[in-house]
Amino acid sequence: MPHRRLLLFLADVEGNLTALRQTLKRVCEAVDLPTPEVKWVETPPDGLADAGWHAAEVALPPAPGRKARKSEQPFLEEQLDAMAQALSQDFRERTLGIFVDREHSYARTCVSGPGRPSKAVEGEVLDVMRQAARWLDVETGLLARMLGGGNTARNLLAAAVDFGGDAAVPSKPPEPDEDDRFVEAKLAQARAYMEQYRSARK
Repeated sequence: MPHRRLLLFLADVEGNLTALRQTLKRVCEAVDLPTPEVKWVETPPDGLADAGWHAAEVALPPAPGRKARKSEQPFLEEQLDAMAQALSQDFRERTLGIFVDREHSYARTCVSGPGRPSKAVEGEVLDVMRQAARWLDVETGLLARMLGGGNTARNLLAAAVDFGGDAAVPSKPPEPDEDDRFVEAKLAQARAYMEQYRSARK
């Protein structure tokens, strides 16, 4: 599964992929980017449709190296907010976009609704996933499975955070143990990767 993924969640869409592509084409042409391929997510997890969402995945081109990329050339994922806002306007429904770069533990999500100001959050993958899941009104585990976040969660939190939603996790352990120190080290490493990712995008 690719490290970099961009998903769009649309409320109450009747499978109109052509209209979705037209909106994305308009957003990309405004910044001189080729229109990406987009398709509905096959076999979306249970609970997504129950919450009233349809999910589409936008195909991302391979990320160019820092030397190969011109400083003025935008990344497709940098248009996430514009995509969410344009889709909510065109479809007159709530739209949420989420971009995840698991290799650098970086993510960004934006939610937009017709006639409402959009909201965006960026940061570490797990924090952004939790916020996106709240906006979608779904379990974080559902979103993590869609984005291939299960392994990421285990690696970063060493099973200290339950993505399945079944087991209770103590919110305040009595004192740091070996697992806690491992988690803190991994989170510190993730923050360093995120800073490297941001520096590479400048």
